[in-house]
Amino acid sequence: MSETQVLTTAAGELRPTDDLGKVVGALKFFRVMAVIAGIALLILCVELILHYGFDNEALAWWSPIHGLLFMAFMASVFNLGTKLRWTAVRMVGYICTAFVPVLSFWLERKVNAGVSALVEQARSGR
Repeated sequence: MSETQVLTTAAGELRPTDDLGKVVGALKFFRVMAVIAGIALLILCVELILHYGFDNEALAWWSPIHGLLFMAFMASVFNLGTKLRWTAVRMVGYICTAFVPVLSFWLERKVNAGVSALVEQARSGR
């Protein structure tokens, strides 16, 4: 990639001055948090079924933990999104995937494939 060339794909935008190591680190954090957020949402669904369906409070403690994990997922989306110059609408859309069980697993795969290809393309052009 030349000094003035901006690499833009569907996964995001990279400039020659961007630190690819930070992008890769942000991608790893995002991947981990997307999986954790997906698992946390599935556990929350079990908690809701137990609470409302069976009047069982065995997992009542899970809601606050899920909330903290969701905030960490939001931070990971913001972190990666700012490094790849995503729009705010795109970041909010990605955050909303954590409201639907198993959708964050799909998002993790999609974003990983796109960003990994973008980083490899940037590395090969440098």
